[in-house]
Amino acid sequence: MVEAFLGIQIISISFAIFMLYVTFLHSKRGNLNKKESYFWVFLWLSFIYFALFPKVLDPVLAKLFVTRTMDLLMIVAFMILAYLGFMNHVGIKNLQSQISKIVSKGAIKKAKRG
Repeated sequence: MVEAFLGIQIISISFAIFMLYVTFLHSKRGNLNKKESYFWVFLWLSFIYFALFPKVLDPVLAKLFVTRTMDLLMIVAFMILAYLGFMNHVGIKNLQSQISKIVSKGAIKKAKRG
């Protein structure tokens, strides 16, 4: 029996293909090294696979007592977004600290000269 694609599957696959393209562009520009590129390509190909064959996740859903695949994906997405938000916050704090040190050194040098 052939199942028809749901609208969410088509949107998900289109999004993953777009993100593969974006990954390729950033890889070519040098924004991603090889390991990062391979990781993101693997992630987006896995995303496509799970969008095409959501029944593959049924054993995982049963063990985690989650009723629908979409619920599991939403839980994982929120966890990833929380992690990225936290890492973004830590990175910004680190940059603020570095900028403060550079500005302080520059101000001290300028004060000594003048």
